[in-house]
Amino acid sequence: MSFEQMQSTMQFIVEQQAQHAVLMHKYEERVGRLEDAFVTLTELARNADERMDSADKRMDSLDEHLKTQIESLHAYLRAQSEGFYAHLAASKADFDARLAASREEFDRHLNESTERGRAIDQRLDKLSDLGKRDVRRRNEEL
Repeated sequence: MSFEQMQSTMQFIVEQQAQHAVLMHKYEERVGRLEDAFVTLTELARNADERMDSADKRMDSLDEHLKTQIESLHAYLRAQSEGFYAHLAASKADFDARLAASREEFDRHLNESTERGRAIDQRLDKLSDLGKRDVRRRNEEL
């Protein structure tokens, strides 16, 4: 092999190494962006979980509060005389309406919390899809 051929071969190898280094740098940048996107998605999921846990705790607290209120009401009613029960029967319609309103309010809060959870899930799904599309697009660009 002549000196010119050897020099040409070495030049070719150096150019290939330079191209490879540029590609590796692009890949490293891309991996860095993907890592950042993953961290963001993880934080979003963690925030959504925390909000859902908080909503669950509030719902549990409300349920426990309602249970306690109902138990207290039953104990109070048992301790009363026959005259009170007669009076209670007369005002039962009012009590039932308030209880129904409380149940409706409870159901409304439960439905709102469920809808918020669904909305969060949908937003996370959209965000995930955007991330996937971005990855695909960047793969196609390379």
